[in-house]
Amino acid sequence: MSTSIRTLMATVLLLGLAACSTSIVERWKDPAFSGPPLHKVLVVSVQRDQGRRRLWEDAMVAALTKHGVEAEASYQIFPEQAPSPEQLTAMAARDRFDGVAATHFVRAGEHIVAYGGPGWGCCWRGWWGRPGYVEADSLSDYQTDIYTIDASGGKLIWTAVTRSIDPSSTKGVTDGISSVLVPRLTKEGIFAGTHS
Repeated sequence: MSTSIRTLMATVLLLGLAACSTSIVERWKDPAFSGPPLHKVLVVSVQRDQGRRRLWEDAMVAALTKHGVEAEASYQIFPEQAPSPEQLTAMAARDRFDGVAATHFVRAGEHIVAYGGPGWGCCWRGWWGRPGYVEADSLSDYQTDIYTIDASGGKLIWTAVTRSIDPSSTKGVTDGISSVLVPRLTKEGIFAGTHS
């Protein structure tokens, strides 16, 4: 294989590894929930950093709107901090929200993978012709909970933990999470709207 082809393949591989990817790693749905799907959703990000809160809420609202679900960011109504359960219940009848999508940070970590080296044989050399190497990926886990909400209170009907690998920015993570969750939630009948 020529050097230029190896270089091109290595570049493509590295670009693919460098991109932030997001997936659902845990999920639960209330088996008793049979609908109706939620039509108007308040998006709440429980974070101390108000800038990150707004980034998350805006990304989720944009994804919901794209799929035909009416949504509003909680910072538009509660600009100083995320609303309490009592505030949510009080505003449900007034503003006719039938659901809440709430998210919070769970954990950050690192996933380390060793390639080659001892155990692969004394003469094995990595794909690039060097001895084995170690690759570390940073991980960010977020939990998103979906509640019904009405004048009598609310009920948890769906929850999931998403994992973002090698997040490079808050916007990248929030866009990744919303693009994974919203189609899944519309497909499962939690949100009214269209799914692809």
